[in-house]
Amino acid sequence: MTRIRPVGLALLAIGALFVGVQATAPQRGSDLIGDIDSGEVLFKEYTCHGCHGSTAENGLGTRLNPPRMRQARFIQYLRNPTNPERMPPYQQPEVSDQKLADIYAFLQSLPSASPDVEDIPVLQAILGELRN
Repeated sequence: MTRIRPVGLALLAIGALFVGVQATAPQRGSDLIGDIDSGEVLFKEYTCHGCHGSTAENGLGTRLNPPRMRQARFIQYLRNPTNPERMPPYQQPEVSDQKLADIYAFLQSLPSASPDVEDIPVLQAILGELRN
């Protein structure tokens, strides 16, 4: 019978911990494929529109349209928001990474009513002054 040395046990424990962390972490290298229609339903179901507005750019909450972070960071933020009193954390298993990817896809699909930076004369004047 072979005995496992304490160092071997420690390595096994670290390996098991690493496997567990990898199984619950959002994908890093490639994004999940989000479903826009499902995302729209979830955006309403989770009452995101209550704070962020129906177009995700006209509410009292943070503007989400257009998305300013990548999908993996978006999911990470929704799991651990910086101000949980204002933005509730959405944890697994209640809200899967796939559902959050669907919401992200919906946000990406929304047209923005805001003009491009190049089309705002006052902003261009300010930026011109800063460059000089």
